[in-house]
Amino acid sequence: MCGIYGFAGFHDERLLDKMGRRMQHRGPDGEGFYDAPNGAPFHMGMRRLSIIDLGTGWQPILNEDNSIAVCYNGETYNYVELREELAAKGHHFRTHSDTECLVHGYEEWGIEGLLKRMNGMFAFCIYDSRKREFFIGRDRCGQKPLYYYQQNGKFVFASEVKSILECDYVTAEPNIGSIDAFLTLRNVPEPATMFANIVILPVSHYLHFKLADMSATVRRYWEVPLLNASNATYKSDEAFFTEFEELFHDSVRLCMRSDVPVGAYLSAGVDSSLTVAAMTKHSSNINTYSVGFDSPVDETPAARETAKFLGTNHHEIICQPEDFDLLPKIVYHMDRPVGDALLIAFYKLAQGASKDLKVVLGGEGADEAYAGYSFHKVICQVQKMRGLVPGATQMGALAMQWLPHGLLNKFFTFPADLGSQGKKRVVDFLRHYTRRDLNHNVNALRTLWSQDERRDIYSADLKSQANESWMNVERDQDKNAPFLDRMLKLQYDEWLQDWALIRQDKNTMAHSLEYRLPFLDHRLIEHAFTMPAHLKIQKGTDKYIERRLADKIFPEHISRRPKIPFYLPVEYFLDKPQFKSLVADTLNETAVRKRGYFDPKQVNALLDKMRTTREFIFCKQVVSLVVLELWHRVFIDKEIRF
Repeated sequence: MCGIYGFAGFHDERLLDKMGRRMQHRGPDGEGFYDAPNGAPFHMGMRRLSIIDLGTGWQPILNEDNSIAVCYNGETYNYVELREELAAKGHHFRTHSDTECLVHGYEEWGIEGLLKRMNGMFAFCIYDSRKREFFIGRDRCGQKPLYYYQQNGKFVFASEVKSILECDYVTAEPNIGSIDAFLTLRNVPEPATMFANIVILPVSHYLHFKLADMSATVRRYWEVPLLNASNATYKSDEAFFTEFEELFHDSVRLCMRSDVPVGAYLSAGVDSSLTVAAMTKHSSNINTYSVGFDSPVDETPAARETAKFLGTNHHEIICQPEDFDLLPKIVYHMDRPVGDALLIAFYKLAQGASKDLKVVLGGEGADEAYAGYSFHKVICQVQKMRGLVPGATQMGALAMQWLPHGLLNKFFTFPADLGSQGKKRVVDFLRHYTRRDLNHNVNALRTLWSQDERRDIYSADLKSQANESWMNVERDQDKNAPFLDRMLKLQYDEWLQDWALIRQDKNTMAHSLEYRLPFLDHRLIEHAFTMPAHLKIQKGTDKYIERRLADKIFPEHISRRPKIPFYLPVEYFLDKPQFKSLVADTLNETAVRKRGYFDPKQVNALLDKMRTTREFIFCKQVVSLVVLELWHRVFIDKEIRF
């Protein structure tokens, strides 16, 4: 586990050192540099967090004749099997690290053959001195980020944007065109970032760069497979369950490969509970960690109950009001604005676990494969009703307008009151359902601001931004697949990597902690997309196949525990001085007017609605604006430094 960085098209004796120092937190155990031979304008480096082959696994690693070099961030979980296969083909290994498999795998199979064999989370750079070209690549689901800048014959890449900004040729400028996407989704979907001229390599892609003509080509090597609904054939439910159980346990086994102790994050949910249960088959001494907020929606008691049943060494971390003071530093580590107060919890959780460990496992990725979010069930139900009753969505919108908004809470698994804004969002979703494609409907249901609301809050200069032209349109070839699978696949194109995974990577690596996710094993994902829908959602039960496995392990009060979505309850912190001070500093009229993006009157109105109603959507909207302003102060204004 490391951070990688490099540049091409020019020479700079000091730049590699500067880039590495800027993200020393990703690899505090050491560093390594590589300069291409014969004066070729290519240089790369890495910071190392030692997990596998502690003694000899230093990078960069080269092949036998030193013509191929690699710098690697992440873990290849199946490196033992790849090593055996490559050794049988005559390749000689100098280390016991997983990184060396990339060097020989590239020699043997080429870049795409190597990528298709790798099972893990990774970002890497492979330089081929004979061809004077290099490849940068990223894992299938985007667990490891990799950013790059390409302008005027110069190319700079790194695991974190802040390292790219160490280059004198790169200036930190805001990408105004990404603000509308940020307000809609609370993140900026790839490949764009909030920085002008800096992009992120998309998940499941690699970039091929030729020094001869300074050209770069980006290609996809994997995507979520979809069946054709008209001729899909399914095995028995029991066959699917047996395969799922075997694949899941094998994924956990691979994720536990390490030369240092491995622990886990443990929440009240079935995903992390199953992960820890599978870990106990390989170790009787597991540390688990949960985070709470000392509020009525705290899930730590339920996590504690699960830990007691599994016999783990359990630790609880509690977020306090003063932890809001950490938000500027967290935004610095994030590199990008992600409008979610839960960042504080992830930061605190990683901080606590890193005192004991270098590696933890978690349960992310299961909701996306097995339909674990409320909007999955809601949209499937709406689609079903639409097929049974003509005009069902319009009738639903009319009925919803007259119903008390409290009834919404019975349809959505969320511990906070969705309130009038939640009702407004659902009415809009139903009213325009037939006019939108599936991707736009998913985003309409989970967005913080509708298009009209975004237009209202923008300054005059930004009103034209609210046109959703940035939003991806579902591809025509996907429309032959089962409806639920089409919806789930969309999350692998944006939601998962730009929302769920980036929050974890940046906050764990801020504390030199590696975070592994068994549910993102591509074998499990591919298997999930061969299943019929009823093994994911059955009679209102989400993640049905997971819960069947949980029934084999846990007593019913644990295995059938209702889903408790993980969120930081901002509404319980509104009156605390730390939160009030943060909002007053970042969203006062002078600050809003100076930034120039939003109408100060509309921002003041939003703050009043948050304080008077305490509705969670208003709270989340305010937090998003706070994070966006903090991001500008850290990276653009450079008023806040770390």
